[in-house]
Amino acid sequence: MNSGFVSPLTAFTATASLVAILGRRFRPRPSRLGPLLTRSTERTQKRRPRSAHLRAISVASAFVVIGALAGPLVGIAMIVVAYLRPRVARARGRRQRDERIARNFPDFVELLVVTIGAGCTPVQAFHELAAHATPVLRPVLVEIDRRVADGARFADAVGHLPTALGPIAQSLADGLALADRYGTPVGPMLDRLASDGRAQRRRNAETAARQLPIRLSFPLVGCTLPSFVLLTIVPLMAGTFSSLQGLRP
Repeated sequence: MNSGFVSPLTAFTATASLVAILGRRFRPRPSRLGPLLTRSTERTQKRRPRSAHLRAISVASAFVVIGALAGPLVGIAMIVVAYLRPRVARARGRRQRDERIARNFPDFVELLVVTIGAGCTPVQAFHELAAHATPVLRPVLVEIDRRVADGARFADAVGHLPTALGPIAQSLADGLALADRYGTPVGPMLDRLASDGRAQRRRNAETAARQLPIRLSFPLVGCTLPSFVLLTIVPLMAGTFSSLQGLRP
């Protein structure tokens, strides 16, 4: 099989694959209508423009042209990158969100302790903190406050905490649900969670301090050392070579 047949086949395969991948990624999605009779905080999802398909085809064509000029291996590599990039971006976004939750949740527990200690009930505390929480926690607190306002029991509404925030909020949700259902005291449970949150905050700070030298090594190697070589070693070597050339007979 000659190369004149392999190149068109490779280009056609790369084009079809990229159009399918990018077309699936940029396909128009129908908007969701929120409930009309409830105080829903969800916004209607915007409809993607139909020109997204044309953009996907143009990007795929550009990839195929580059792959045809550089070779089939480059084209296959670009297909793999186009396929994996959105998944890697979503995984990275989830990891960053989990890190933000882990950093902000202990502060939320501290504020909950202070608010309940000031005389508020857990329902009132969640209502007050929903307006002042960090952006990563505010939608969850607003949703719980909305469910309570719509008539749901607080013990059932607070079960949304571990669903939205993960296992880090399971103990708080269980303690608040027990206090709402059976009247168990919520103060000792919150004090214990606040103590655990402070310990976790110290561990996070120690971990970040241990990672700091590793993070500083990249600018040190990539910026400081090359500048030191260019500004110190290179002039010194140039002066040495000039003096050696001047000593020649």
